[in-house]
Amino acid sequence: MGDAIAHEWVTARRGSERVFEQLAACHPEAELFALSARPDAGLRLGTGRTLTTTYLDRAPLRERRSVTLPLMPHAWSRMGRGRSFDRLIISHHAAAMQLARHVRAGQTMVYVHTPARYVWTPELDGRGSARLLDPLRYLMKRSDLRALPFVDRIAANSAEVAGRVSRFWDRESTIIHPPVDVDFFVPAASSAATRPIHDEPYVLGFSRFVRYKQLDVVIRVGEAAGVPVVLAGAGPDQARLSALASSSRVPVRIVVNPTDDELRALYRDALCMVYPGHEDFGIAPLEAQACGTPVVALARGGALETIRPGVSGFHVETFESGGLEELVTRCATLDPVACRQNALAFSEAEFRRKWCDWAAEGTHSEGAR
Repeated sequence: MGDAIAHEWVTARRGSERVFEQLAACHPEAELFALSARPDAGLRLGTGRTLTTTYLDRAPLRERRSVTLPLMPHAWSRMGRGRSFDRLIISHHAAAMQLARHVRAGQTMVYVHTPARYVWTPELDGRGSARLLDPLRYLMKRSDLRALPFVDRIAANSAEVAGRVSRFWDRESTIIHPPVDVDFFVPAASSAATRPIHDEPYVLGFSRFVRYKQLDVVIRVGEAAGVPVVLAGAGPDQARLSALASSSRVPVRIVVNPTDDELRALYRDALCMVYPGHEDFGIAPLEAQACGTPVVALARGGALETIRPGVSGFHVETFESGGLEELVTRCATLDPVACRQNALAFSEAEFRRKWCDWAAEGTHSEGAR
């Protein structure tokens, strides 16, 4: 019957999508499924492989996930009916785990990016915190809990997420950190592209432009340190960030939808990256470190696993206190080689090794199937 790999949705080659790519590389004969996939996402799944999607993969539904969220469990159920596989691998951060209930599989393994934040931890996200959404959150929690008996084994992308899997789902999980493309994200001296694209050092913030990412904090850090700021990304918070940039005491440049080449150049030229959110894991800080650039991050979540204080960056308990200028100054003294060395432990090759070893570990169930 073969294997199958299912992923939530494909919008661009970023965090969870790159995990999907690596899972596909580990299982080159597996059939591939997703709720939807943007045609211009540029996902690298292997020559000749097709990605089967659901009825949500059409305009305008493809771009309106907040509207289609209640339909996702149904879409997965329709996708799974009548299908059988030796092994089902699910890349989950919203509703993909529902597929486990509807596919006949010899073994089902789930890679959890996080139990859906807007369902289980809305206090960290904000997008699902409105009381009007309580009924939807209740239904999605029930859906997760109903799917869990059909899941044999769980891998979590960080200790933070493993803790949520234990707390919310009462299941054990194995930590397998997401992959970082350390062959592409390299210091400038390691490639032909050595010319800086900025005239002076700056602090960098990179993420989606949504409020809970707290990119306004990056501007405050730049103001405290008296250095320019670059914000890179895209999203609904762009207008607010642009207004804050125009009134900032330091120059702030906003780079919308940087290409991979542009992002690499931004990492390389930055004095440091500032990562102010409470994240499940966070691949961007490791991309910066792979380019030799240190990171200042909140001492919460995945940053506790990806940054070596005093070696590849610093943790702060809050960005509201003093001392930010000193931290930015100290970043300039850190060794770029040590920053990169820290990132190498999270390479794509290391992810594939850990995943393949874990996937090969017997066929006995760790769950209550």
